[in-house]
Amino acid sequence: MPDKITRIRPYLAVSAVALVVALAGCGSSGAGTGSGQAGGSASSAPQALSTPSDSLALSHMRILTRLSRAQLCGVVPAARAAKILHAATVVPVYARRAGVAVTCEWTKRGAGRLSSQELYISIPASVSWTGALAVDRAQHSRSLKIGGHPALAVSRRGKISWAQVDVALGGVHDPVADYRAPTMAAALELARAATPHILALG
Repeated sequence: MPDKITRIRPYLAVSAVALVVALAGCGSSGAGTGSGQAGGSASSAPQALSTPSDSLALSHMRILTRLSRAQLCGVVPAARAAKILHAATVVPVYARRAGVAVTCEWTKRGAGRLSSQELYISIPASVSWTGALAVDRAQHSRSLKIGGHPALAVSRRGKISWAQVDVALGGVHDPVADYRAPTMAAALELARAATPHILALG
């Protein structure tokens, strides 16, 4: 499980940095963001995220960033996961890292540990829809709607071996759900299947 958990870190780290950059570019003052670790992002991100107008911590939907295994993995029954992946899956792997994200993965039965033959759902605990927009637009994503909610689709490119769909679960400063799958068709199907159930938990 530790190997699975570490895979969520690069995306979330980039998202946090992009959010800080986006907020700095839109604001009129850069005060209070000059120190920190890892190039300043680790310290400046919480400051940027803590302002009343943009803080995910103030979202009434932040409970979605702390869903339990039964809740998050339960939004996609095993039979539905197998149908989307076109293969039987093993027991889903759940992870919760406080302040980072809750995740659930359904891996194809018999696939290797690092295989991309999986379905993946993540709800970041420190990156709102605003942060997801900053990252996804930099990756030349396309806009769409999932159940009436704004969403962005990022197709596989370069070393990225999956397709990803990020869906706004509320307003611009509310949580976002990240969905990954081997193909865009599967990622879209996963997003359409899981989003209504995730929203029902909020």
